[in-house]
Amino acid sequence: MLPTIVLGALPGPPGWAARLARIGVDVVASGAEEDTAETVAAARAAAPHAALKARAVDAAELGDPPPGLILETAGEAPEGCYVLGAADAAIEAVDGASAEVEEVMDVARRTLDAAREGTPSALWVAATPGLDALPEDVVEAKLAVLVEGARQARLYLAKEQFDLD
Repeated sequence: MLPTIVLGALPGPPGWAARLARIGVDVVASGAEEDTAETVAAARAAAPHAALKARAVDAAELGDPPPGLILETAGEAPEGCYVLGAADAAIEAVDGASAEVEEVMDVARRTLDAAREGTPSALWVAATPGLDALPEDVVEAKLAVLVEGARQARLYLAKEQFDLD
């Protein structure tokens, strides 16, 4: 419920999967502007336990992607992959276009508000595109806030559910 994900690319060369897993982001990625079969394989090897997202204009360029791969693409997806698109509900919890690091409780509040308006299990808690233009230390701080804000929202939703029972 309420998985955290980073949309868009990340700063520097591809190689973010282990860092994203360490920070606690639920869906890891290489961080590349455009993934290749090699960047997807390296991301999978770096965080084999985590859900994996790739960015591709043409998913055919990814070769034979791993089953369950989440694709950030406007194109078609190979069988067994999930296309993350405009129809998916994403809570824009962290603004990738701003260097300002959000407050954890602001992220939690935005997440709770959105979860109460819809089905929490159908929502992604996202950092929006633009992070690739920011310094890596700022990106890591923003993603740590994303993860903690989503965790706080999950705890509060669980408490509400427990109190109903």
